[in-house]
Amino acid sequence: MNHIATKEKNNFTSYLTEYQNDQDVAAGGGDADLNPKFLNGELEVVRANRVVLYPPVTNKNDASAGKEGVLVVTNFKLSFITVEDSQSANFVYQENIYLGKNDVTLSNIDLIYQVADKKKKIVSPQGKTSSRIDYLLIICKNFRLLKFGFKLSEAGKGKLIADALLRFAFPTRHNLLFSYSYKEKYYNIIRNVTMFNKKSDWVSELQRCGASTKDWRVLYIDGQIKLPESTMPLSYVIPKDISDTDYFQAAETFRGARNAIWVFQYDIASLIRMAELPDKTDNKVENLVIERVRACHPTMRQPHIMDLTKPSLHAINSSYKKLRQLCTPDNPKTFSEQDDKFMKHLEASSWLLYVSNCLTYAHDVAERMKNGETVILQENEGRDMCCLISSLTQIILDTHVRTINGFQSLVQKEWVALGHPFSDRLGHVQSTVTEECPLFLLFLDCTWQLLQQFPQDFEFTETYLTTLWDAAFMPIFDTFQFNSEHDRLVARNEGLVLRPVWDWGEQFLDKDIIYFTNPCYRRPASEASRRSVMLPSTAVPLPILGAPDYHSTQPGGSRVVQNASVESHAEQRGILNPQCSVKCLELWAQCYYRWVPILEIPNGGMPQVELFHRVILSNACKLQQAIQTGDFDDLPGAQQNGTERNLPSVNSFFPFSRNNSDPNELTEILIASNELLIDGSIFDAISQAQIE
Repeated sequence: MNHIATKEKNNFTSYLTEYQNDQDVAAGGGDADLNPKFLNGELEVVRANRVVLYPPVTNKNDASAGKEGVLVVTNFKLSFITVEDSQSANFVYQENIYLGKNDVTLSNIDLIYQVADKKKKIVSPQGKTSSRIDYLLIICKNFRLLKFGFKLSEAGKGKLIADALLRFAFPTRHNLLFSYSYKEKYYNIIRNVTMFNKKSDWVSELQRCGASTKDWRVLYIDGQIKLPESTMPLSYVIPKDISDTDYFQAAETFRGARNAIWVFQYDIASLIRMAELPDKTDNKVENLVIERVRACHPTMRQPHIMDLTKPSLHAINSSYKKLRQLCTPDNPKTFSEQDDKFMKHLEASSWLLYVSNCLTYAHDVAERMKNGETVILQENEGRDMCCLISSLTQIILDTHVRTINGFQSLVQKEWVALGHPFSDRLGHVQSTVTEECPLFLLFLDCTWQLLQQFPQDFEFTETYLTTLWDAAFMPIFDTFQFNSEHDRLVARNEGLVLRPVWDWGEQFLDKDIIYFTNPCYRRPASEASRRSVMLPSTAVPLPILGAPDYHSTQPGGSRVVQNASVESHAEQRGILNPQCSVKCLELWAQCYYRWVPILEIPNGGMPQVELFHRVILSNACKLQQAIQTGDFDDLPGAQQNGTERNLPSVNSFFPFSRNNSDPNELTEILIASNELLIDGSIFDAISQAQIE
């Protein structure tokens, strides 16, 4: 697609004209054949030839360390293309259909630094860029650092690139995002994820959780009810014995007009989200609402109110920036200084402390609900920490939300439908009145910690969680782009095509989606009982290499050795008992350090262990087939053609880093193991072989 596109109405015309009239935009040179892949509606703004991309933690004066290519800014992304990229078939890594290996969306860009005459200075839409820029340092919200050198490029190209980024990467209105210009049609329907945008979705959730319809009902706002602009969805669950009029009238007393909302049920205990009162001295209405919630409990037990106002959004965002600074060193000196006192710097960021706080909150809520106590989560408008703690509580108590589809339904319910302000918190649109804070990343980190402690209890992998964080900055999909369902509906009425991020086939091929499924996932007993293959009571689970053995050494682990005489009630129900102390937590290296090659472990780390598990799973599947058919000729052996067969090797940041393994062999292993993952896991496969 030519960068001078056919004239059509879009929000970028006035910006593009300024650059398209510049003859330098069309400068070809020796790199004229290197072009990014353009999407339908994507327009080229400016390009620079002979730009050098330097790996992080390298000296910018070392030209041999970088690679030369073409740098292009469009209304969707910043793209860097080299000849090597066109020959990437020999490498194995996660490939995004919309982005090249060295591409980032404009929504992902957070900070831009210019280096001129050895002086480093941050540039912003309010400031001016230097007329001669030697280097640009671009820091992304997903912890990626890009270093571009312009000493070999045409004069003034660094300034043109910087000006284009400032103009396009920091929009001041939501309809300036690329999703409004993307012209591709979308027909797919998400079938396995509950979207919670219909009354029937909430009715089904009440039934799934076993909540009494005598106590709770679904409030539905039809088109005839005229309400002011609201951050609430059209349907949600409230106490049954309160009328719509009384509920809305009481809601006006709370911040954001958010009255009590039911979100989850565990036995007789309910989980409620509610905003604070602006005037805490007059709590008459709040007391009446709490009494309504108490009346929904079978024993009329007084609910526990949990205050979630601390830590503040400002404190969490400050912690995130400190952590990102620690994870994005741009030169060897900075890296060395940080590395010498890494634990001290990590502690100073307080990030793991806030992860610990959130897990502690959720664990406390879960324990109270296990004891039959209804819990009301309360903070400000009930749209931030309430989302996080409510989600974690359900992960601890509910095995369903630890599946891929269940987890996606959980995010859709707690974060999307109930109005977490993604646009404000992730900085999709620049504003001086909103507060940024990556609470969704904090939630994903907490989930990752649980995954490390209970690796057999989650159907998804850390790669899935990391990819989900990247997806938050993909403006093609609406899931993480809006502040509320109201804003989403307004955009749809304006012609925006809504595309849920849960349709992963829109972004990735099957070979990449395979990375999302955990080969060590053990289905809960309630699901296993419906399967044709049962895990025998005498089977002993294989140890999970590289993961702490919480199942056997920690009290209340989700799994115990099967020859134990009696399992606790919590273990039978698949309830997690996480270790919440900071000393039990780890740094999420794959998400935070995957862009720093110097820290990657060659042929090691958990990806290599996971690949080993997939090989076992694949071999177990072949063994089952051989036993059933009697054909043992194609069974994998220790040797092939008289030589020992080596396991393909991947590095510790795989699949986000390129690996030199045989793509065909690696893909064969992934596909073979994934066929069995549809019905079970490595443990089910081994048990099946034992039975046979």
